[in-house]
Amino acid sequence: MKSLTSRVLLGTTAAVAAVLLLSGYALYALVERSLVGEVDRDLVAKARLLASTVAQEGWDLHPEFQELDMGEFAAAERGGFFQLWLATGETLEESLYRSPSLGEADLEVPAAETSPTAKWIDLPPLGPQARGRAVALRFQPQQELEDSGVAPADLVLALARDARALDQALATLKGLLALVGLVALAVAGAVLVAVVRRSLRPLGAVSQRIATIKEDDLETRLETAAVPNELLPVIERINGLLARLEAAFARERGFSNDVAHELRTPLAGLRTILDVAAARPRSEQECAAALRESAAIVEQLQAMVERLLQLARLDGGRSPVVSERYDLADVALEVWESFAAHAVARGLSVELRLGEGIEMSSDRELVGLILRNLYENAVTYADSGGQVRISAHRVDGSGTSLEVSNSGSRLGQGEADAATQRFWRGDAARTDAALHCGLGLTLVEKATRALAGRLELRSEVGGEFVARVTLQS
Repeated sequence: MKSLTSRVLLGTTAAVAAVLLLSGYALYALVERSLVGEVDRDLVAKARLLASTVAQEGWDLHPEFQELDMGEFAAAERGGFFQLWLATGETLEESLYRSPSLGEADLEVPAAETSPTAKWIDLPPLGPQARGRAVALRFQPQQELEDSGVAPADLVLALARDARALDQALATLKGLLALVGLVALAVAGAVLVAVVRRSLRPLGAVSQRIATIKEDDLETRLETAAVPNELLPVIERINGLLARLEAAFARERGFSNDVAHELRTPLAGLRTILDVAAARPRSEQECAAALRESAAIVEQLQAMVERLLQLARLDGGRSPVVSERYDLADVALEVWESFAAHAVARGLSVELRLGEGIEMSSDRELVGLILRNLYENAVTYADSGGQVRISAHRVDGSGTSLEVSNSGSRLGQGEADAATQRFWRGDAARTDAALHCGLGLTLVEKATRALAGRLELRSEVGGEFVARVTLQS
């Protein structure tokens, strides 16, 4: 059952039905107990009254029932029955008296006690399936001769009454309760249908409002003013999702625009070189120079595409993290070899402080990616003749800190905090636009996050730009 309306209606109807059933059962039980209790009290009182009329004179017993109004015991149709026995212990020795209503039949005798208790019995004089309510009273008759020397007799009196009228009344009550319960359940069901449908209208309104939101209209937010409290968390989560989607779409649009812009510059340069080369016959030296310039631009384009692919893999979680054991200093020196010549060409002073025995258990390829981009950033943006420092050491016993810094920073701390954004450059004039695509620190941040590490950037204009990566060992 997928319908919320159906679930609510079924649940509430079942609850109402259960309440009505339990209430009806409790009411019936109380009424039955009250009516049966009234009959039992009347039987006990009449049994004691009949017992009080029995006297003993010597060995003779004198029941004086005839002095009472015995009309209800005159015939079986009157519904009253009683019988008197002489008892010895638990055995009934002799039936001393039967009411005319019994004829030749005997009553079923309940447990006879001085404090009688009632029970249901069958009444043979009224035919099969005729139920009655009966009590039995054990007593000793009054002795008219106190000094007769004869022990008082032990007597048992059983008194019963036809309960068919009581059964009929209870059956009628049961039917009325069932009818009232069914009518109440039907009325409650109709009311619940109306109430539930009315209560769920805001949900339908929210659904319709959501349906009107288009992919190009993500700045829309759902109103919360007239929404029930139960729906507020859902509306807030949907608004939060819309905000995240809007931001994600904005980033993707910005990313697409940035990629187009970044590709346009080198492609325009490449086309210019080729157009100039094809405009008139060129010497062999001029053609070679044009080819070298074109190859440099193609190499730049290739590097940009590769970084975009790496970034896409890291963004989509498709770059698996493979843990292996290695020495961080070995990896750091191995990666640095491809940047050493560039550093020498720029006259940079390089200081390596790589501690020995820094064993890592991490993804070697991702750590290499982090190092390559940090090295390239430092060697590229250090001032000519400046300094590059590379250091690694243990922290807190279980982590490793890798730090790469360069002198001649042109960024303040606020700009450094934004340096991990895609295609971001600190130089507004974009003087290096033909050489760098602004993805290096973005890749460092993504790869560090994939390794559950932390990237910190510090910068001071005219001072050092410091990138610190902390990884778990």
